[in-house]
Amino acid sequence: METSKPLLIGLSPRILHEAPEGFEARGKTIQYLEQNLAHLISKHGALVFMVPSLESDSLLNKEDLNVDQYADVLDGLVLQGGVDISPSLYGEEPIPAMEKQRLDPVRDRYEMKLLKAFAKRNKPVLGICRGFQLMNVFKGGTLFQDLPTQRPDKVAHYKAELYDHLTHSVEIAPHGKLSKMYSHGGEIVSIHHQGIKTLGNGLQVEATSSDGLIEAFSSTQDRFFVGVQWHPEFHKDFEEHFLSSEPLVKSFLEACLNKEAPSPEPIVNPS
Repeated sequence: METSKPLLIGLSPRILHEAPEGFEARGKTIQYLEQNLAHLISKHGALVFMVPSLESDSLLNKEDLNVDQYADVLDGLVLQGGVDISPSLYGEEPIPAMEKQRLDPVRDRYEMKLLKAFAKRNKPVLGICRGFQLMNVFKGGTLFQDLPTQRPDKVAHYKAELYDHLTHSVEIAPHGKLSKMYSHGGEIVSIHHQGIKTLGNGLQVEATSSDGLIEAFSSTQDRFFVGVQWHPEFHKDFEEHFLSSEPLVKSFLEACLNKEAPSPEPIVNPS
């Protein structure tokens, strides 16, 4: 994407609260990003900035440090994947299956503030996996805490041993944002054991898997507020059976650049 001034895109951090033995900064809190996702954004000419959490090691809110300056300066926000979202954010108690899962209340709290700041300014937001789920909760929606427990005998959305080699197909809903990007569905990389139970306010379904689980949504109220449950950064464009990442990223960046973002030409994927 060619502009006179590069777009400035914020990428929310993953947080490792205590680095393990053998890590250079052992015992310290590490904030990091997934390289493939950063490269997916930056290869189109945008400058990617990780937006670090402003909370202290005590895990207390620092009201004198806020995210508004980031939201003022940056052109758009990408929320990346990571650990589960606490059920308390959508008014539920954890089910037994959640006992073995990792939660991060610090990240939950911070990303909610970050999302609110960008949404308040109507700046484009793209959510990936956990980011998709957080955006749904932000809009008042709820999640299945554990798909194997709560939706047994459906499509396998997570297998630890396969990780980014686990794929399934999605269908694109007609008349939405994604239908202007893709002529029809395709294979996507699926790595999640949670999913949308109740869709948030003002959101519309953009894609579903064969078991009916929502795999993408957009907002009917915001300039660009799009989430996908899959990982477009793990799709290899030379493998044509994958749903290409290009239209989604280009549409997001066009929205960051223009008040009214034009839609890219649909990519025709093989049947």
